[in-house]
Amino acid sequence: MRRRTFIKNTGLGSVGIIGSSVLGTLNFSYTFRSERKPNILFITTDYQAGEDVPFIASFLQMPNLNRLYREGVVFNNHYCTAPVCMPARYTFISGRYPHNHGMWDNGAKWLPEGTPLLMKQLSQSGYYVIGVGKMHFHPWDRMAGFHKRIFAERKGNGRADNHRMDDYARFLSENGLSRWSYLREQWKSDIFGVYDWPFAEKFHIDHYVGEQTVRTIDELGDRFPWFLWVSFNGPHNPWDPPARCSDPYKRMELPGPRLRKGELLEKPRDHTRLRFNYTRAVPDRIDQAPEEEKAEIIHRIRAGHYGGLSFIDEQIGRILDALECRDLLENTIIIYSADHGCELGDHFNIHKGLFYERSARVPMIVWNPARFNPAAVDSYSGHIDLFPTILSLTGTKISSQLREKLEGRDLVPVINGVSGQGQQEAYNEIRGGTNIVTDEWKMSIYPADGDGELYDRRRDPDELHNVFDHPDYLAVRKELTDRLIAFHPPLKNKTGQMKPVHFIEKDVYRYRGGEHIPPEQAPFQAGKSIAIKADITPLNRRWEDGPVMVAHVAGEHGYAIYIKDGYLAMGFRRWGKDDIILSPEKLPVHRIRIGASVNREGLLTLLVEGKAVSSGKTDGSLPVQEGHERVLAPHIFIGRSPEWARPVGEYQRGQDISEYVQKIELKIEHNI
Repeated sequence: MRRRTFIKNTGLGSVGIIGSSVLGTLNFSYTFRSERKPNILFITTDYQAGEDVPFIASFLQMPNLNRLYREGVVFNNHYCTAPVCMPARYTFISGRYPHNHGMWDNGAKWLPEGTPLLMKQLSQSGYYVIGVGKMHFHPWDRMAGFHKRIFAERKGNGRADNHRMDDYARFLSENGLSRWSYLREQWKSDIFGVYDWPFAEKFHIDHYVGEQTVRTIDELGDRFPWFLWVSFNGPHNPWDPPARCSDPYKRMELPGPRLRKGELLEKPRDHTRLRFNYTRAVPDRIDQAPEEEKAEIIHRIRAGHYGGLSFIDEQIGRILDALECRDLLENTIIIYSADHGCELGDHFNIHKGLFYERSARVPMIVWNPARFNPAAVDSYSGHIDLFPTILSLTGTKISSQLREKLEGRDLVPVINGVSGQGQQEAYNEIRGGTNIVTDEWKMSIYPADGDGELYDRRRDPDELHNVFDHPDYLAVRKELTDRLIAFHPPLKNKTGQMKPVHFIEKDVYRYRGGEHIPPEQAPFQAGKSIAIKADITPLNRRWEDGPVMVAHVAGEHGYAIYIKDGYLAMGFRRWGKDDIILSPEKLPVHRIRIGASVNREGLLTLLVEGKAVSSGKTDGSLPVQEGHERVLAPHIFIGRSPEWARPVGEYQRGQDISEYVQKIELKIEHNI
């Protein structure tokens, strides 16, 4: 193993100090240094995939990360244990998998009582423990064993984020700004969430985290050992770096997304749910765009993502400079990673929560040239290993009781180059799914849906072809299932009950008043002609207002047949825009057959007793979008309107006239 010459990066910027004292008047009982325990600087980003590093993506301008790579121990197969923010971070600090720490997705929940905390263990070992930036705990201001936190908790999504008055929010407020000052720029852009930072750079949340870290290092000094977790919010969306950081990437030819037309039809349904459950405006924008524009949308998102990484790298340079100025670098072990990656268009997804490489594999570097020779590690590791590894690096003794609770492995023997200590597989869990990855295979199961995915990594490194149900791979599937069960034994019962939903198409779908037909059981209607007949009868010889039938596709698309002031009406929604047609006369007050239809060209028609009474034109049928039909089929409600969905027309949420509806007949496309 060859030691490379340490190269000092120039132009790292000057040290800035703002605000009040980091240590303040806090009382803590520490013996000042009598031995050279190492400081630990733990740097994390949010949304950085394992390939988003300059030593893989040579176009990426991150000289300071490259510096850590040249002198560090680089883990090439490091996987986040749970590729969503809160579950990933809960694994960081607990050393436990989601099936034990209980957080399978983001939510208002904390760790179970008695769960070990990394910060408390380090404190008991004599370390001063401080966190700067995004921790994403619940509640957001939980101290969780830190002696000190400087809160910069998430960029945010909308106006409601103004209510979180953390340290960053107060800093903005002192300067006449708020999170909403920049978040509203998301809606002004032609691509939701993609814009240039509109204010001085010092007001950007990642600059704030860098500035506060520099100041923290300056005040901490070398009086006692410290553990400092620096958690940047970027490059998580909104994609909002300063223009000078993203402009170079806008002009570059960047890698395009890995995808295959129609692949989501063959993938677990949760992939489609994740495509639409966050910033839905982005996939909708992509799906509406002409083919030649789709690539440009992804290019601009990626330029913002890479620009965010370059901006963060500048902050890392300032942090390294601060350590050098205080003569702390030699005795500081730097660990660099990310909570998870993101898809950025791979497999038609934009964000996180998937077991694909861009979402689940993340950077991992351990750096201290005075202690460790530079090396590349190809064996497997994960966030689950960070807790015991950090304790080992600090010389913290692990009691037998704690050892029983920690599920990861100490990576220090690997860091020190001891052969035979690496792992040959990694496990991940998220949103009820469990995954195993090896050199040859990647397989995950989703017991709640009865879905699975299996990729032959050597033949299909881009993970485009799911061979989970392919007869040639049944033996592989069985072997990997057994390994998943050995990893988490309760999966044995769950896998035995896995029954994929197989939808059976019919000539006519018949429903009755009061029914709710979920997407798993509803006919897929996008891109198809639709015809509806309904037998309805008034009560007490009068028509109440309300829906006869409502079909909702995630609120963005759908249709409704309804009664308004005695008239028959139809609302039809495409891409959030509603068109409404109304019968010219009131309905007769007796049992009657009504109908409605829309064809592929967008011709809307209302019928009473089989006769067309009104027509109109919309832009087409329900839009076809990339995704699984069992997710993108509509929710259908007969005689009532759900409380959770915006009405497709002039009726009210929660209205119920289901007693009027005797039966509904629905025909799709070729049967019309």
